Amino acid sequence: MNRSLNWKTRTALKPRKQPRQERSSKVVDRILDAALTLTREQGTKTPTTLAIAQRAGLSVGSIYQYYPNKEAILLDLARRWLAAFPEVITRRIDAPRPTSHDAFQQEVDKLFLDTSRLYLDNANLMPVIEAITGNPDLRPIQNEYDDQIIALYAAWLQHVNPAIPDQVASRLGVVMMEVGHVCRLVGLKRDRKAFDLIQDDVKTMWLALVIPYLDLS
Repeated sequence: MNRSLNWKTRTALKPRKQPRQERSSKVVDRILDAALTLTREQGTKTPTTLAIAQRAGLSVGSIYQYYPNKEAILLDLARRWLAAFPEVITRRIDAPRPTSHDAFQQEVDKLFLDTSRLYLDNANLMPVIEAITGNPDLRPIQNEYDDQIIALYAAWLQHVNPAIPDQVASRLGVVMMEVGHVCRLVGLKRDRKAFDLIQDDVKTMWLALVIPYLDLS
């Protein structure tokens, strides 16, 4: 992934050192948790490195041991947010195979409950995510997770109906990911009621798209 970024961008945004011990990992977690709390409190205002250090109970020097600037901290937060999605999709793959429309819809409801929480709890990170999407140097970061999420959606559909060809499952996975993400971003820019209504619409579209391929009684 890092080889796809140009040298200047890698240098500016790459964490200074990776935590190799439990103590270092806890420090990084404190930094990221503090940054996330501040982004939620401050809305569209980007937290300063000093504010992050104060909230984390660390010196600014300690922050700079791990991150060169606040942008690198926010980028690591975005990575952590993106990395949460494969886990919630995997839970649906690991669940018992649904054998009816109602059972599958319940599985979709559970997935939407989990993923909605990820969007709502991290709404103020969305400008960072959009910046990654729009920056050719950073886009490979999101592409890596996109490919993983598409593959997991495809695996989930084949878990429900093993007869779905790989190419079809992958194509459906692309639509599920892209439509779900874009529509939720639109909802987050409005209000909670609009977000919930848009989510319901996405769920309806998902079901209409995939049900014909699932061979459910």
